[in-house]
Amino acid sequence: MFNLAIDNGLYDKNPIEKIKKYREDNFKVRYLETDEEERLFIAIDELFPYLRPIVKCALYTGMRKSEILKLQWSQIDFKYKFIEVLASKSGKSRKIPISTKLFKILTCLKNNNNKYVFVNPKTVTAYKDIKKSFNIVTKKANVLNFRFHDLRHTATTRMAAKMPIPVLQEILGHAKISTTMRYAHVMPAQKRKAIEVLDSYD
Repeated sequence: MFNLAIDNGLYDKNPIEKIKKYREDNFKVRYLETDEEERLFIAIDELFPYLRPIVKCALYTGMRKSEILKLQWSQIDFKYKFIEVLASKSGKSRKIPISTKLFKILTCLKNNNNKYVFVNPKTVTAYKDIKKSFNIVTKKANVLNFRFHDLRHTATTRMAAKMPIPVLQEILGHAKISTTMRYAHVMPAQKRKAIEVLDSYD
């Protein structure tokens, strides 16, 4: 309305032009339920077996798709069991501990004679993207409205139920803790458990 008034010579400038627009936080956490995960891996093994270690890596680390597909052996320390992500979204490197299950997977892949961990046999280099095949397996498994990035949400949600948020922030590489805190509401049972601590002082 103010802009219209300016066009008609009633105002010289818009008095609210510097006020920032309110943006509603529409962030939604979509994560795998247990039965969905089972169906997903059945579909993967049936259609695209090469996706299994890639998807497992996402679930065991919470890494982004680009970080996983570009992962090189030089970033993995088998002695101290951690992965160093060099070029994360925040611009900072971070170290992610390797779980026992992921260690076994990486050990099996170790002799691929390539600098990349996950290698496309057709191009003999890293996968550029796996969106098409991932969409096919999610459809086959009837896992609806689920993107590869939601594997990161799944890992984050599971970790949020068991560990302090600052630790989670460091593993995920979030620049702001407020980003990590968006996952804290996913597990209401944890909130109830925290409140019950207060009962012990009565």
